[in-house]
Amino acid sequence: VNGFEFVFGLGGIHGSVESEIIESDQDHVIVDLDVTSYYPTMAISNGFRPAHLGAAFVDIYKHLFEQRKQYPKGSPENAMLKLALNGVYGDSNNVFSVFYDPQFTMSITLNGQLLLCLLAENLMMSVPALQIIQCNTDGITVRVPHGSSVALDMVCRHWQSLTGLNLEQATYKRMCIRDVNNYIGQYM
Repeated sequence: VNGFEFVFGLGGIHGSVESEIIESDQDHVIVDLDVTSYYPTMAISNGFRPAHLGAAFVDIYKHLFEQRKQYPKGSPENAMLKLALNGVYGDSNNVFSVFYDPQFTMSITLNGQLLLCLLAENLMMSVPALQIIQCNTDGITVRVPHGSSVALDMVCRHWQSLTGLNLEQATYKRMCIRDVNNYIGQYM
């Protein structure tokens, strides 16, 4: 899309500019849009579950997610619940796990990739001069003109209402990028 290549894989979507330093300046700002606990909330919002575990799985998974929100980021309790939530997704592709169900795994992964593409498409169509910097499994990083924050927020709100997912925003002063997995971001 406009010279940005999205790569679809079994673990998620990836893409990045390469070997660049990108900065926020007087005209542009770098905004990172990250889906809160993407794979667990994807399962919860859509009722995805390992088929052999029954419908109560989604209720229990949601309870763990709600419990995690009660603890501040960086706390041991939050980290433990994050690991429990993400571990279920990871173990859903492990043949030795009680959560094993490749259909569950791929339902989350494929829908997650397509929903991030939808977000990217809507941003590209609605926010003039937007540049996609990265797309990595659970979010997208863009560089936008300062005057575009209202359009950006409108697209994000619409996407959130459509998907039932939540986007967290962070702004960067600078990103030094080798590739999608090797970069340094300096927050504002």
